Amino acid sequence: MIDLMQKETMEMVVKYVESEKSRLGLNSKLFDFLEGEVSPHLHEKMKADLGEKSYEAAKDRAVPVNIFKKYVDKVSKIYQQEPRREIEGSEGQAKESDMGIVDKFVELLNFNSKMNSNNEFWNGYQYSLLQSGMNKDTPFIRTIPNHQFLIMNASLVDPTSDDIVILIMTPEKDEAGTDVPIYWVYTDEQFAIYAGDYRIRTDIMQSLEQTGELPYEGKPFSYLSASENLVMPKKQIDAFDMVLLIPLLLSDTTYIAKFTAFTQLYTIDVDAQDLSLSPNFRWDMKSDDETDKKPEVGTIKPDGDIDKLVKLSMSLLEIWLNEKGIKTGSIGTATTENAISGIAKMIDEADTTDLREKQASMYARFETEFWDYLLKVQYPFWKEQGLIEDFGTFSPNAKVKVSFAPQTPMVDRATIVEGQKKEVDAGFTTVKRAIKTVNPNMGDSAVEALMDEIEGEKEVLSFGEKQDTDET
Repeated sequence: MIDLMQKETMEMVVKYVESEKSRLGLNSKLFDFLEGEVSPHLHEKMKADLGEKSYEAAKDRAVPVNIFKKYVDKVSKIYQQEPRREIEGSEGQAKESDMGIVDKFVELLNFNSKMNSNNEFWNGYQYSLLQSGMNKDTPFIRTIPNHQFLIMNASLVDPTSDDIVILIMTPEKDEAGTDVPIYWVYTDEQFAIYAGDYRIRTDIMQSLEQTGELPYEGKPFSYLSASENLVMPKKQIDAFDMVLLIPLLLSDTTYIAKFTAFTQLYTIDVDAQDLSLSPNFRWDMKSDDETDKKPEVGTIKPDGDIDKLVKLSMSLLEIWLNEKGIKTGSIGTATTENAISGIAKMIDEADTTDLREKQASMYARFETEFWDYLLKVQYPFWKEQGLIEDFGTFSPNAKVKVSFAPQTPMVDRATIVEGQKKEVDAGFTTVKRAIKTVNPNMGDSAVEALMDEIEGEKEVLSFGEKQDTDET
């Protein structure tokens, strides 16, 4: 059994955190992307690649497109429609009461929204940590950002068991003004606070009225990992490199455009010290009578293959998405004009069916385990302590089973249009139904308005053709 109050355990945990600093640093950068901040990391990479002088010329043309957030938003859809939750293991009035308790907590915890956030972190890092507890008189859940926690395995048998949860808290200042890391550490039985200078901070624990023993069995966390071999998956280095490489390549195109958009002038045997370089200028030059040389002005048109860079960006993104289990569709020819919209379209129209099914299966188990702990361990304790209203007693043998709405495989819009046109031409459907199929989010009034608009344009075109015929 792990004893968090033993010096040996503290030293083991602090050393483990120190060994995972690179993971926490990488996760912090990816967290910036999730929060919409790309520019600082892009500029740092541009400066390293281009050098100080070239970076100064390129920095104002950076293209901080956020591929990572776009990707995470695309694949985090299982909670967009409320899952179906049912009770198994109880019958009749007890089953109805159990379901009522679940519904109450779904409302109190803003559960579906918070689980959607958890799903986003899981898709970003391939593991996520959900905390549940009481804040004054209100129950809460929250997903801990991945740069603020570590999971440690201490089992000799199962390398995937989450034996120790470590929260990375705000550091303290020592007497010299140096930051000292603070860690809150949990096992299924204990809680302790450690400092990065290898001390068990019993003083902080006493100020928080913590004895080191948890009030109930089990850590107040639910952990979900994609790895079947490790307690935490490998660091998402490939994700960070790729989501930074795409905006870097696009920034290269704008940097090239800066120097290829204008013709470069050169002079031979010209006193160029006082020559104007503005767009509107006039130079008066004459030959030097004392020599046989004549002043000469020429131009050079710089050339950079921007389209190749754009195509490379698209190809790399497509490979990376396919590697992630996302099937991308055709976006047509990639050019400088459609680079950003083409990337957005590639992700928006990608097929995530297989990835979604995997997530649905994992989160169904995850939710069942979460509800089991909340309703059979935490909720009874909160009731006993008078911290929460009594919503009834959850049946000891009951379990919450979760199922997610199936996703309809994405079909290319052009394919749908072609199919509906054939059905209209064959008389198998009406124009109104075909428009509704192509535009499923349109209401009947919007469809009818579109049909009137189409008919109006046909009349205008027909009238124009008639006039051309009469004039002929």
